Amino acid sequence: MVTAFATSLHSRSRPVVAAMPAEIDVYNRAELLNRLTALLETAPGTLIVDMTDTVFCDSAAVHVLVDAQRAAHAAGRRIRVAAPNRAVRRVLEICQIDRLMPVYRSLHEAAPPRPTAG
Repeated sequence: MVTAFATSLHSRSRPVVAAMPAEIDVYNRAELLNRLTALLETAPGTLIVDMTDTVFCDSAAVHVLVDAQRAAHAAGRRIRVAAPNRAVRRVLEICQIDRLMPVYRSLHEAAPPRPTAG
């Protein structure tokens, strides 16, 4: 299985966005957690877990988010989740991920553009 995982690093004043793959399951859980943990250790600011392209996730995704949240808390950092897919949001709601970290309906809501000085 090929894991599509990309990150875009914004300026220090903007959140770091970690794009998740189409599927999150036992086969890519460890790799995703390692990458999220590395981002939490090295990149400044809030980490946004972008699940825009995620169409399937199971308990492995929940474990990734919980473990990443623990790492974020230990580092004094925050995580936001962007999960526009209804089925993915439902899994996160059932497992009460929204009680650990904010879950937004879109990446735009999770990382609103900053007003420009003018």
